[in-house]
Amino acid sequence: MSSLSKIIAVLLLIAGLGLAGAAWHLLSVRPETVPAAALPEQAPPPAPEAAGALHPVIVAARPIPAGSRLEAAQLTLAHWPAVPQGAFGKAGALEGEVARVDIGEGEPLLPSMLARGLSRQLKNGERAVAVAVDEVAGVGNRVAPGDTVDVFFELDKGAEVKGTQARLLQAGVRVLAYGDAALGRPDPGVPAKGGAAPVPRTAVLAMPVADVNSLLLASRSGRLRLALRPAGDDGQPDVTLFAARQPVLPGRPDLSPAQRAALGDGLNRAYAGDSLAQLDGAADAPRPAAAATARSGRSVEILRGGQSERVRY
Repeated sequence: MSSLSKIIAVLLLIAGLGLAGAAWHLLSVRPETVPAAALPEQAPPPAPEAAGALHPVIVAARPIPAGSRLEAAQLTLAHWPAVPQGAFGKAGALEGEVARVDIGEGEPLLPSMLARGLSRQLKNGERAVAVAVDEVAGVGNRVAPGDTVDVFFELDKGAEVKGTQARLLQAGVRVLAYGDAALGRPDPGVPAKGGAAPVPRTAVLAMPVADVNSLLLASRSGRLRLALRPAGDDGQPDVTLFAARQPVLPGRPDLSPAQRAALGDGLNRAYAGDSLAQLDGAADAPRPAAAATARSGRSVEILRGGQSERVRY
């Protein structure tokens, strides 16, 4: 072997030993460990819901007809694996609400099944009636939803009214709405653009159904005035001290005592009707014996010189 070949062989051996040493050094060095505190914080993954978990849901304990006011006895607590959207978990949140639709036994109570609007504010036997108002009739437009008022009416002398008069029509009437403001809805106040608030034109009153007829007659033939009551005043006139108005439709003569008593129910009184002459009080004036016939509620005034006589027909 020549000298040159020996030199090349020695160089290759040295290079191989160098590469082998470098490889051994890389394999023997451990990677640097990053402390846990230096890692960015991450939220722990949510724990999966336990299998078979149940949730409280209020359902109907028995069939509930539409229009019923909900009571605790009509509701019961069930446990379902999933909660329907909007379902209630406590019965206390439903007491006093009114069912808008028929609800079957075991059905969950949902907001869409409950009445909304002014119907929720009415008690049994009441009706919501709108009457026209202005600044004078509405106590300078100071009446607000939730107030209690006395409704007075004024009648001017005319063909069916024997003399101008003013009287209390209904005491202790709740105001459900006045103008655009209503119970359960905030007063709209001044519009966002800065314009003037709308002037109230109507008031919605909660009236006993038996008194709706007289309210309609008084609003058509006279003027209504709302008198604002102080809070806590629940006084009522003693109507037994005065002659009772007779209905337009008299009861049948062959009614049993129970049926005759039912004539005083609110809906039956409303169906029997009222007349302006009776509202005027003329129907209660003394009449000759020969005139003791069935009252029709209509009359005409006859003038003879300086005398006036009202004749019914």
